[in-house]
Amino acid sequence: MATVESEATTQSQPPEEEGKTEAASPEIVKPEHYIKHPLQNRWALWFFKNDKNKTWQANLRLISKFDTVEDFWALYNHIQLCSNLISGCDYSLFKDGIEPMWEDEKNKRGGRWLLTLSKQQRKTDLDRIWLETENL
Repeated sequence: MATVESEATTQSQPPEEEGKTEAASPEIVKPEHYIKHPLQNRWALWFFKNDKNKTWQANLRLISKFDTVEDFWALYNHIQLCSNLISGCDYSLFKDGIEPMWEDEKNKRGGRWLLTLSKQQRKTDLDRIWLETENL
């Protein structure tokens, strides 16, 4: 059986390597840190921008789909807050496979919620209300 003994040797490092130390061995992470928490359904977030030069359907864009709590928060933390959207823009959150339009057969008996808020309320309350609505 062969063994290798390490020797402490002083080798000069190139100038760009001076002052750098080797990275410590990676920390052991428990498996539960990697487990995602599934939602009951897969969801799709849509964005609508009211550009008068385009058709309604051309203004509608699928942003992303998610099916875990972690993926929802990853998405939410990277989109513009509702309160920062310009007038005429909307987010829509639908179960995957259902498009945010009345023509989708699954929306036949659906509805729509609209909130009328003052400009001040938009700045202070809109984002909180939107998040609370997602928990229904």
